[in-house]
Amino acid sequence: MKRFSVAYSLVFLSTFSFAQAVAYLAGKVTDADKQGVSNAFLKVEGSSYSTYADVAGKYSIKVPAGAEVVVQIIYGSESIKSKLGPFDVGGNYYQNFQFGKSFSLSTVVVGGTKGRDRPIISISPKKIERFANAGSFERILPMVGLGVGTAGGDQGSGYSVRGGNFDENLVYINGIEIYRPFLVRSGQQEGLSVINGDLVESINFSAGGFQAKYGDKLSSVLDITYREPDSFRATFQASFLGANIHIEDRLTKRFSYLVGARYRTNQYLLGSLDVQGDYKPRFYDIQTLLKYKITSDLSLSYLTTLSQNRYLLAPQSRRTSFGGINSALSLFAAFGGQELMEYTTWMNGLNLEYNPSDDLNLLFNASSYTTSEREHFTVEGAYRLSELDNNLGSDNFAEESALLGEGYFIDNARNDLLAQVFAVNHKGRYLFKNSNIQWGIGYTNESIEDKLKEWRYNDSSGYNITTRASPNSDKIILDEYLKADIAIQSFRLNGYVQNSQQLNKKSNLKATYGIRSNYWSFNGENVISPRIQVAWEPNKKYNDTLNVTLRDSLRKANPRYQIASLDSLLSHRGKRDWLFRFATGYYYQPPFYREMRDVDGILNPNLRAQRSIHFVAGGDMNFEAWGRPFKFVSELYYKHQDRMIPYVIDNVRIRYLAENSAQGYATGIDGRVNGEFIEGIESWLNVSVMQTQERLYFIDGNGQEQLSDWLRRPTDQRVNFSILFQDELPSNPSYKMNLSLIYGTKMPFFFDAENRQQPGFNIPAYRRVDIGFSKVLLDEHTTKRPHWLRNAESLWLSLEVFNLLQVNNTISYVLFKDFSNTVYGVPNYLTGRRVNLRFILKI
Repeated sequence: MKRFSVAYSLVFLSTFSFAQAVAYLAGKVTDADKQGVSNAFLKVEGSSYSTYADVAGKYSIKVPAGAEVVVQIIYGSESIKSKLGPFDVGGNYYQNFQFGKSFSLSTVVVGGTKGRDRPIISISPKKIERFANAGSFERILPMVGLGVGTAGGDQGSGYSVRGGNFDENLVYINGIEIYRPFLVRSGQQEGLSVINGDLVESINFSAGGFQAKYGDKLSSVLDITYREPDSFRATFQASFLGANIHIEDRLTKRFSYLVGARYRTNQYLLGSLDVQGDYKPRFYDIQTLLKYKITSDLSLSYLTTLSQNRYLLAPQSRRTSFGGINSALSLFAAFGGQELMEYTTWMNGLNLEYNPSDDLNLLFNASSYTTSEREHFTVEGAYRLSELDNNLGSDNFAEESALLGEGYFIDNARNDLLAQVFAVNHKGRYLFKNSNIQWGIGYTNESIEDKLKEWRYNDSSGYNITTRASPNSDKIILDEYLKADIAIQSFRLNGYVQNSQQLNKKSNLKATYGIRSNYWSFNGENVISPRIQVAWEPNKKYNDTLNVTLRDSLRKANPRYQIASLDSLLSHRGKRDWLFRFATGYYYQPPFYREMRDVDGILNPNLRAQRSIHFVAGGDMNFEAWGRPFKFVSELYYKHQDRMIPYVIDNVRIRYLAENSAQGYATGIDGRVNGEFIEGIESWLNVSVMQTQERLYFIDGNGQEQLSDWLRRPTDQRVNFSILFQDELPSNPSYKMNLSLIYGTKMPFFFDAENRQQPGFNIPAYRRVDIGFSKVLLDEHTTKRPHWLRNAESLWLSLEVFNLLQVNNTISYVLFKDFSNTVYGVPNYLTGRRVNLRFILKI
């Protein structure tokens, strides 16, 4: 039966004919490393001709004869175009295509086989731009990346990866390291993420086991690359939350520019919070990428970003109900005063790239990062803590049945910070036989000035109460008091060398091994980090042999065959397209300013680098279901951690104990399936199971050092489940729907950093559903359009509902006391349900 089906296919292909006059184009698609790009998609614009490159990057495609044509080559989020012709009828032509980027470090989208050998996920910005998202790009990561938890809320840019905190993630834009704000306390204060989605060309994400070329953090890497324009394009986007605009063009063969500006105000979202007041958030930024090609092998690029985030709030009142059916409680508070959080960030990066030959690439980079942050607030309030009537048959159900406490408090802060980071780096790459050798060396100078003064006063029923013990009851004791005037000057030296080597071509056995070093002048410590990644495709030899056999058979039956016609035959006769990976290495995180400052504002100059040893084993499989492409990815990991710095998280603010007093581990398994659940539309399904715990040394009441029991770390979220799903009306594909669903189990919460050795209690499970309905008003196929939209590529309108189920997700707790000095943790909820209208115009 199998022989008959193959024979029938060959006969069908050999007798199939086309009425249109065509020519035949063949060649090879390669990347910047001259490696064949398997499964690159080629299409002739304005025609139905398309094909995929084979495993070696070779292709064959029909093209219309007698006229010039434009061939587009697409691989993941990368795309190039080439104008060719005219061609003679029936002629055979040869043309190679080369991408300007290497794909050896990224995992491609569904169906691809190239570059799967590293534990890195590649995300196409175009595939997620239409999803309803009330926050920044980082809020999409838990649904498309591996091992990303729900910590960070629905507004902030911080995210937790495999048990790490927000400060343990590397973020790069065009090779320049990005830093998070220092003083920000809550997600709604962060405003705009530094990542401008309109400018992004590619996004690579690794949840652990990454290469030596990446820097010194414990958890993950997010590597963003901005586009190099090839023609004029523009985007304008507006919604209830703000507006974006971007313009790009290549003015000459040598010079191109890319500019994006954004304005955001989340005032509309903040109106759903329990704290009512006068919210005046204002966030804006402008980013520019300029590139000039000096010669054919020498280019200069300049990236600059300027952003200002200003969050002003004059709170008026708060009413929060919490507890359960058996103990329903309510807090009412009235406020006076205001709070201001403002920070301005300016980043510059200058890149000089030199390619003296196809085998050698040299890059020289100089960058600067400056942030000026101001946190000034004075808020006073009076509160009333009550027990509610929970008798369902009572006429006073859900009304106050007993007064538990009342009191008065003042929160005050005058915090100012100025940080400047200057860096110069050199990176290089050399291709030698089956090896890709990379190296780098860098110098970073840091200057930080921080002036802190904050305190909190609390009383109940006219009596000063505090968690601090005082022998003199006549004194006014503040619950919290912090004052510091800190200035730090230091530098860092880092370097790395690594080699990616193909050990066996038939089974695609590859190894990447390297080592990096980091020295910090402030504590005089130098750390060495060896790292290695290995990958293997067990069925590659069999599938390649089958591919060649079928191609030869097709060529004999019809010399002008289409390679794409092999797809269905290979999917049924080939073996499973598995690739297995293993990665391990040492990952140090030298302390930055935030880790060095303890809860009393005192610096610890003897703090050492935290250390995590990663073991990551996983794999992925490309497969077909319902005749459509899918990809399964899974990784099992264990991280041994020591010299760790304990901390507590309050909203998105991390407070460190500033001592290497903890040891711990993180272990778990992540899985993801993505593909065309609906034909032609990609969706994602993620599941993660994780456990992270630690033990820490502390001084007990007798002055003796003790080792605590195993404690859950603040980011210990055992299960995460998410769906990112898209659909459209079959009868009218211009009507589309997108849905994002995410669930994360309970997480621990610790009130008191100084007593971190005590077990905390749980923040309830995180549950959220966002949904969007969109209508494509105009696309490239629209013939009837207004004159002012004659050059528009697309225009679409979207109606979005954030937090569709109106779930009160808790991000943190605030303490209040009753008459008996019993402390109650009152939850701070995230934003509620909101409807948003958004439109995007692309030219």
